[in-house]
Amino acid sequence: MDIDRSAAIEALLDKEALRDLATRYSRAIDRRDPELLRSVYHDDAVDDHGVVFCDKATVFIDRQPEVMAQFELTAHYICNSSYRIDQDRADGELYFIAYHRTSGTDAKHIIVSGRYLDNYEKRARQWRISHRRLVWDSFMTLDVSPCDMAQLTALGIAGSAVEDRSYAALPLMGRGK
Repeated sequence: MDIDRSAAIEALLDKEALRDLATRYSRAIDRRDPELLRSVYHDDAVDDHGVVFCDKATVFIDRQPEVMAQFELTAHYICNSSYRIDQDRADGELYFIAYHRTSGTDAKHIIVSGRYLDNYEKRARQWRISHRRLVWDSFMTLDVSPCDMAQLTALGIAGSAVEDRSYAALPLMGRGK
């Protein structure tokens, strides 16, 4: 079979750039890093979280401090991802699980899952999201058990937003990077 190695390598590089967007989004949301989050979207991008939010991505980013203030901790996981690329446009379907823990005496675990339906554009040799739509597949709320929190504390250092241990441990991945 005769394949165009140059085209195949370019396709792999493009898919890796799209995967990097997905992981940067998760890190930006969980570390409460607005500059890193801006690096995921084009300036004119739209983010459509359904009835939760639908507007320009810049508005979504600016609202994150208010939205995330209700959570002690979040962890967004990208599971499966599938991409189709056509020149400087691409589509992607990314399955996600997002964990949220509220704080206080009546703290809750909130676990949602679904899919990001993304349209991407490559502008000035940079892939970014031009339009994101969410499909919500599941929603679950559970009480936070004091025993679970004691066990988590016993395990050692837990993750959190801007004070996360990753900044000291991974200096090449600092804020906004």
